[in-house]
Amino acid sequence: GHTDNPEQNPPDCVVSSAANKWCGQYLPVMQHLASHGFVVIASLSTTTSRGDPLPSITGLNWLLEQAEDSKSDYFHRLDTAHIGAFGHSEGGMATCMMAKDPRFKAISTVSGTSKITEIHAPAVFFCGGKETNFDPPMCEGNLSVANTITTQPSMLINAIDADHGSWAYEGSGGVAISGFAAWFRLHLMGDTAQRKRFYGEGCTFCTDRRAKVLYRNDLMTQ
Repeated sequence: GHTDNPEQNPPDCVVSSAANKWCGQYLPVMQHLASHGFVVIASLSTTTSRGDPLPSITGLNWLLEQAEDSKSDYFHRLDTAHIGAFGHSEGGMATCMMAKDPRFKAISTVSGTSKITEIHAPAVFFCGGKETNFDPPMCEGNLSVANTITTQPSMLINAIDADHGSWAYEGSGGVAISGFAAWFRLHLMGDTAQRKRFYGEGCTFCTDRRAKVLYRNDLMTQ
C-alpha cells in the first residue's frame, strides 16, 4: 500500500487504532500465505507502482537468481514455474502493471487496480463494501478493470463489510484473505478442491452472504 511497509517498523511505521495509524499491517497476511506453503517475498518500497523495473519485479528477479545459486538456501527448492502476484491498494495497482509479465500464473488484488494492457494469468479482485472515501467508489473502479479481461478468467468480489484496510485483520476466515489464498492454491498448486469457490453456476462466493460477486467473465462460469 502507498507509504506502507510489509510489517511494523517503530516508531515511524506502527499500527495504533487509538492514534489512527495503520502502517505495517501486512505481516499476518504474508504469514497466512506462507502457512499454505507459498514462498512470500514483499517489497520494502512505499511506492510499489513506481520504478523500472517495478520493486516487486526486482524482488522476483532476485529470488529466481537465488533458486539457481548453489550457495543459496533456495537452490533448486522453489517451484519457479508457478508464481503469483498480489497487492493491496497501490500494491494492487502495481500488480495490474505486472500482469503483462508471463511469469505470473495467477494474480489477485484487494482494493487497488490499474489499467491492464496485457495479462497471461487468471485474476481475482476484491473490494470493500464500506470503502466510501474514494471517487469513483473503489468497487466501481475495480469493476472497470476486471471487465476488460476477456482472455483469462476474471472475477470481482465485494467483501460487503470490509473497508479499505479492515480485511487485513479478519484472519483466515475473511472473505479476501481466504479468497486469494484459495485462488493461489488452485492456480499455483493445482488444488482443484478450491475451484468450486469461484467457478461454475453455484460457486461458493456466489452464495456467500458476506460477499457479493460483482463480475465474472464467461470463462468463470465453466
